[in-house]
Amino acid sequence: MSATPPVYLGPILAALVVAIIVALLIRKMKMPYTISLVIAGLVLGLFSKYKGEYDLSLEGILSAEVILFLILPPLLFDGASKLDWGSFKRIWRITTILAIPGVIINMMVIGVLVWYLVWDANPDMMLFALLLGAILAPTDPVSVLALFKECGAPHRLSAMVESESLFNDGTGVVMFQVMLALVIASLTGESSTIGSVLITGMAMFLQMVIIGAMVGGALAYGSNLALRWTENHLLEVTISVALAFGSFFVAEQFHGSGVIAVVVAGMVLGNAGKHQEMTPQARVALDNFWEMIAFLINSILFLLIGFEIINRVSLNGSALTLSVIAIVSTLIARLLVYPASWFVTNYTGDSNIPKPWRHVLFWGGLRGSVPLALMLILLDLWIAHPEAGLVDDASLLSSVYDEILVMSFAVVLWTLIVQGLTIKPMMNKLGIGDSDDGLSHQFEHEIAELIQCRAVLEEMDRMQELGVSGEEKLAESREIFKQRREKAQSNLEKIIADSSFQTRLEGRLEARLKAIQQDALSKAERSGLLSTHVGEDIRWKLDTELTLLLDKEELKGEVPLPKA
Repeated sequence: MSATPPVYLGPILAALVVAIIVALLIRKMKMPYTISLVIAGLVLGLFSKYKGEYDLSLEGILSAEVILFLILPPLLFDGASKLDWGSFKRIWRITTILAIPGVIINMMVIGVLVWYLVWDANPDMMLFALLLGAILAPTDPVSVLALFKECGAPHRLSAMVESESLFNDGTGVVMFQVMLALVIASLTGESSTIGSVLITGMAMFLQMVIIGAMVGGALAYGSNLALRWTENHLLEVTISVALAFGSFFVAEQFHGSGVIAVVVAGMVLGNAGKHQEMTPQARVALDNFWEMIAFLINSILFLLIGFEIINRVSLNGSALTLSVIAIVSTLIARLLVYPASWFVTNYTGDSNIPKPWRHVLFWGGLRGSVPLALMLILLDLWIAHPEAGLVDDASLLSSVYDEILVMSFAVVLWTLIVQGLTIKPMMNKLGIGDSDDGLSHQFEHEIAELIQCRAVLEEMDRMQELGVSGEEKLAESREIFKQRREKAQSNLEKIIADSSFQTRLEGRLEARLKAIQQDALSKAERSGLLSTHVGEDIRWKLDTELTLLLDKEELKGEVPLPKA
């Protein structure tokens, strides 16, 4: 064949093959898939680094542009479109505190600690330290979303961690861009006072957030209108793809935050367009499509994160010291979770955040792809293009970059490997993981089994009436499903009889009945049987009752908000 395959095709296929092998090898191990991929990437990196003659090259896949424009948008969109608005309304206060002022405070704490401990409070290095703080301050949605799906976290706790990671990532990227602009201004000799730096930074921050939110909201509104005009489920899914990538691209073109745009667009489409404008076929196809895309991207991404870390960082005594300082500084800054949770619980009227959950919020602050993308941006700006002439002595930037690189990758590796591997045992130890709600999980499985058996037995009765199947075969199949139904009923009786499950069961039942009432009222309003004014009053009362029910301390947020 005369055509030559693209240079990146081989590495991508190699990464996929390795990811499949890892998935098959760990299926019986209690290790998160994503963390296993990072470890596999580290091993491959070591192998390629010291066994060059048998090199399995995965280089050339990741770049800042690939991560920001091709990897982050679908992963952010997948998480945002599944973030239920009803759940978000109950945790928006803690999300807002951690995602906006929390990120800024984390950036300053990390920056100041590193400034003193690494650069001896040298005034010329202050902006560099804050730039590092901006890289490490936000938790990474890619890492958090992938891990929490595997941890069996309670519904409301999972929503807190996911929503914080989605929104604070946008804040972090914006703060990085602000600090980078200030660093470049200082390097090129532009004089500025502290006041002008603060004013410039705040103006840039507001501009990027507002433009990003407006672009995401506007494009999502247009997408929802387009969904209303078609019932082709393939076209509906295609619209969501165009929205995910288009919102990021358009926002960046208008100097806004692409991350904020994707998150806003995903939430609007996921909570409005998906349920109001999409056909049932499209809803199923949409969830399956984005779940598959997220799985494929995560499989390649986490493998490459491990590979890139081991290939870009030189291990020595100085690197170890820098790593310890960065990790400790990041953990100290993350302690903000505790006063923020205490304030929200005691002074805002928001739902209670139990103390064990606060430990998970603290320890669940993982970092992954975003610091890698931001470091690649610095690499391209400072090292790969020295002709830009930011400073006379290019070795200064090279030295600073190496130190920032070591500290950033050390934090990424620590959070993914150490915190990532210990968070599930920690949740189980605190009584808030899978083991805490094991009966609820089994309860839903038995309910699903009963629904399946009932549907099959009813269909068999119809087939018998129509005479489209042999009596002997029907009788044999009917007996099998009757046995399955009886077994499920027996298991349900045992679960219901368990005293520890009674509170959860009552909560689920009561929440389900209230959700059915809400759905009935909404249908009556749409059909004109009930005026909107009366319907809103009644639904407001039901919303309040349902919120209070789901926030009961003994339920710990484990009763999912049902949709009738």
